[in-house]
Amino acid sequence: MQSSIAVVMAALAIGALAAPQPAITPAPKARDIQRRFDVPASSGSSALSDVYTIAAGESFDGGMFVYDRGVTCTGQDEGGDSDAVFQIEEGGTLSNVIIGPNQIEGVHCQGACTLENVWWSAVCEDAFTVKNQDAGDTTYIKGGGAYGADDKVLQHNGGGTISVSDFVVEDFGKLYRSCGNCDTMYERHIILDGVTATSGKELCGINSNYGDSCTLTNYTADDVDDVCVTYNGTDNNDEEPSENSDNGDGCDGTYCVC
Repeated sequence: MQSSIAVVMAALAIGALAAPQPAITPAPKARDIQRRFDVPASSGSSALSDVYTIAAGESFDGGMFVYDRGVTCTGQDEGGDSDAVFQIEEGGTLSNVIIGPNQIEGVHCQGACTLENVWWSAVCEDAFTVKNQDAGDTTYIKGGGAYGADDKVLQHNGGGTISVSDFVVEDFGKLYRSCGNCDTMYERHIILDGVTATSGKELCGINSNYGDSCTLTNYTADDVDDVCVTYNGTDNNDEEPSENSDNGDGCDGTYCVC
């Protein structure tokens, strides 16, 4: 990592990681990141000048500090890996972190990774994106939650599966979207267990023509328009995917299992 940032808490030491520890500053008391749902309280914050990379197989425990990039959200203008707050390489784990509002991209995963108790106080373009993942691999999101996503919370560009458990989401467009027009398309699967969703448009958006599936168990959806929507995806990035009228919306037992 290029930025020079100091270690101020031994409890946040990450040992084998090549990147230095992000600097911690007191959290502004005026900011209320608990106004809608129970985001854990934070005692500090850090505005990173560069994306923080968690090396393959390594772990970073953020100690429930707020991390962002100190920049204004640009809405639905898609950013790149360099715009993310955290980038996790294959097999890495990010835990106990609050992603603050001053960022363009939240967390990027370059291969199967794990998120544990990660929260987004205000989603910008996407909260979390699986950029690359092999067909037989699974990314795990355990606990945490997200608020205020104009469009997607979880974006799935690679292959394989994302498994989400005990996650809360409020005021969102789509909780999960399998990429509808990536240059390389894959069969993708999403498992949602114990999810609590409020005030949103879709829990799952999947491409049935590529064999995607969404499996939901033990979920609660309040003021959510659709539980699962199937699309016809395309590998032409210049085209928009179309909603699949043959399968419709909701639980069909094949693509949308709930």
